[in-house]
Amino acid sequence: MKKVFQILGGIFLALLLIIAVMVGIGVYQGTRLDSSSKAYVETNVKPVVATWSKDELLKRSSPQLMAILAKDPDQVDRLFAKLSKLGALKSLGEPKGQSLVAVNIGSGKAVSASYTESGEFENGHAELNIRLIQIDGQWRFLTFYVNSPILLQ
Repeated sequence: MKKVFQILGGIFLALLLIIAVMVGIGVYQGTRLDSSSKAYVETNVKPVVATWSKDELLKRSSPQLMAILAKDPDQVDRLFAKLSKLGALKSLGEPKGQSLVAVNIGSGKAVSASYTESGEFENGHAELNIRLIQIDGQWRFLTFYVNSPILLQ
């Protein structure tokens, strides 16, 4: 009976070690993904909102976002015309958010990130809600929402 408990104890310790290693790897990768996704937001939001450039957004969009935008190109033009009412960019706050790794049995691993960022513009304030997706190691915009009271007018 003592031998059975020793074997079970050994198996339990091995499982704990495996779990500890997996958690350590997850924390390391998560920190790295958070850094790279935040850097992407800091670098790539400004060219879109500085002059409200649809072309700058399209250059940085994921295939998923491109497919949505391609359904009604006129709507995208109307949206950017409305966004331009905010005026020129004065300042952007620090992006706040994090990355997320999801593993699905059917579709595999998906790496995404969500960020919010405040912007001050010539004619008012806006909150930006941005989701990213990593495709072949590169971050791309998955969604790009702008919330501002000026857009309600």
